[in-house]
Amino acid sequence: MAPKGGGLGGRAPIPKPKPKPKPKPKPKKEHQVVSSYKNALKKGQKTNSHKVTHATKFKNNISTSGKSYSSADLYRNNKLEIRR
Repeated sequence: MAPKGGGLGGRAPIPKPKPKPKPKPKPKKEHQVVSSYKNALKKGQKTNSHKVTHATKFKNNISTSGKSYSSADLYRNNKLEIRR
């Protein structure tokens, strides 16, 4: 006996699923940190990663090594002397 509905054996073709749209790429965190740092540098403000140091007779400077895209202040006699 022949199958009903023609040559497909009585089954309807299965439709292909529609492709999902690709999500928009999120901006990289590093890019946000760099742009925030550049804005703070331009305005002379503190960055999100900021360190405050007070001068003493044993410590009179700010370390040149530190976390990337950070800032540091050196206060002497309660006045801001250096911002790195």
